[in-house]
Amino acid sequence: MFGNMSNNVFYRVLFPLAVYFVLFNMLFSLLRYASENMFGTALSSMYCGAISGAVTLVVMFFMYKNANVYKAEPMFEASELPKELLFIVAIIALGVVLNLIATHFPLLEVSESFAKAEEYLNDGDMFSKILANVIIVPALEELVFRGIVCGELEKRLSVGYTVVISAALFGILHFNWVQMIYAFLLGLLIGYVYEETHKLWVVYAGHALLNLTVVLVVYFTA
Repeated sequence: MFGNMSNNVFYRVLFPLAVYFVLFNMLFSLLRYASENMFGTALSSMYCGAISGAVTLVVMFFMYKNANVYKAEPMFEASELPKELLFIVAIIALGVVLNLIATHFPLLEVSESFAKAEEYLNDGDMFSKILANVIIVPALEELVFRGIVCGELEKRLSVGYTVVISAALFGILHFNWVQMIYAFLLGLLIGYVYEETHKLWVVYAGHALLNLTVVLVVYFTA
């Protein structure tokens, strides 16, 4: 029915996503359990996320490296830099706008799962938040959703379908409807930027700087 699984686009997209999701969440749960029950002091969610993300990132990097997807060379071109910087600014701008919209609605009250996600994102000191939300997690998500997912989908589908499907998967794996909408809309732009550049550093820079902006705004306005 599905033919050769190694060449099947669904397998080549869903298998890496499954590895990413299961490995990250298994490591996160093990770290929380071990720190609470073996060491007596629970690690914050941010430190657990950073450690889990770093290990998962290594595994996903090897999957990406061995995937037969297009990798732009050279990664840095002076002639393309102005356009790439504009793309980075656009990602940050859209993310900030979406965050502003989210903060002006009573989303914590209407979505229990979003409230839990907010609790997770606020569980840690500034260093852990930057380590997890700015450095490690954006790198992991861009490697998976743009490098692998977009890379596999674009071999069989048009740019439009590739961007929409990758953004939908990006949204779905956030597991609460508020973040699903946010991640989907942001994923549309990030996916488009990736398809225009095929450079992971561009989408990573936009994603990471957006998260840094949000972390700093929350810190200084709290």
